[in-house]
Amino acid sequence: MKKLFVLIAAVALMAPAFAQETKVTRTEDENTITVVEETPTANGRIVTTTVLEKNSVFTNGFWHNWQLDAGIGTQMYYGDNDWKVAKKVPEMFTFPTIDLYLTKWISPSFGVGLGANWSKFKGLYQTTPGHSNNYRDANANFRDDKNIQYYTKADSKYDSEHLAVQSGSYLDVFALAHADITTIFGGYKPDRFYNLDAYAGGGLIYGFCKSGNIPSASFNTGLINTFRLTEQLRLMLNVRGALVGDDFDGESYLDEPTRNHWLLNHKLDGIFGVTAGLAWNIGKEYSKWRLAERTSVYQYDKETVEKIIKEVVPAPDPQIIREVPEVWFHINFIIDRWDISKKELINIHAVSDLIKSTPNTKYLICGYADKQTATPAHNLMLSENRAKAVYNVMVNEFGVNPEQLVMDYKGGVDYMFYNMKELSRCTMITSIKE
Repeated sequence: MKKLFVLIAAVALMAPAFAQETKVTRTEDENTITVVEETPTANGRIVTTTVLEKNSVFTNGFWHNWQLDAGIGTQMYYGDNDWKVAKKVPEMFTFPTIDLYLTKWISPSFGVGLGANWSKFKGLYQTTPGHSNNYRDANANFRDDKNIQYYTKADSKYDSEHLAVQSGSYLDVFALAHADITTIFGGYKPDRFYNLDAYAGGGLIYGFCKSGNIPSASFNTGLINTFRLTEQLRLMLNVRGALVGDDFDGESYLDEPTRNHWLLNHKLDGIFGVTAGLAWNIGKEYSKWRLAERTSVYQYDKETVEKIIKEVVPAPDPQIIREVPEVWFHINFIIDRWDISKKELINIHAVSDLIKSTPNTKYLICGYADKQTATPAHNLMLSENRAKAVYNVMVNEFGVNPEQLVMDYKGGVDYMFYNMKELSRCTMITSIKE
């Protein structure tokens, strides 16, 4: 029993030390993040290579990546007589305005959703239609005929127009399309402090007054500015605007040729508002998108390692042929792969025809990997597989005599062309001459 206890204790003490031997190497460029993990085992080691694409994400399910925005603030309604307010903008604003938005983000850049805005309405109308053939302000909505409140702060030149206050409330409900401007131009960064969301869409606006509900069409647009507090919660500042039908407030200039100022005869009324509040990311994996990735796992036992070492020997002396055309071809591969694209098959076909036309010439097929990515052993395996892939295609598909081919591989190498490591992920085919 005592021996068993000692054995268990020894294993427990050795386990953390063994786990600490796992080596993780992380490299990053403009478009990808490459993580290589080397884990020792009793018979060798396991190498796992994961390549993450910075600008590409996996599409999430329906219940992922929802956002709820809620804010309170102020707004102004701009109708046909509202421009006559003497102090203009300050007196045209009402409080409170409440905004609610529910958005489903289809990708980090684009989303769709619904929005609702409730606010008070305030404006001016004329109690006596002095030019009834040209406009019908006396039919204004949002008015109280029993308790008419005349507006006395207008410019004196409007005294004869008997301006009165109209007020009420409305609800605007609409569908929206969203575009995250910061992600579109700056790439996906889940920890970004500031995001700018531009949106636009249409719906229906309902006015509430004593004569009943007054519906009209609305077009809404705006900018939602959010500032990161936590992974799930952000501060929100919404600057928005809307266009509604000219008859929503019951005032509509029909045709008045003596008044040529465009403000007097606009066909749409406008709304401008600003609200502040919170943006809350909800749903499964509420705010994160999983980067697109490719993972490869290779297990190197002792026999495999010994085989690789034995095979790394100088290539046999080639047959020397004089007056051989000096040619070379570059066959490119994507990171951590050795399968041949159709584009490169065209190049291999061309060089295969050239080789078959020079039966007395030998050619070197040499595989490479970029030194900046992965471990030396992993790169050696990659370069070998790339050389073998090209060799097999040339012999088995395009009928090249294997006696004309010499195969080699160099593992990871420094920049071979134009200071781009991507071009070092290749197989080179070169003629062998004296």
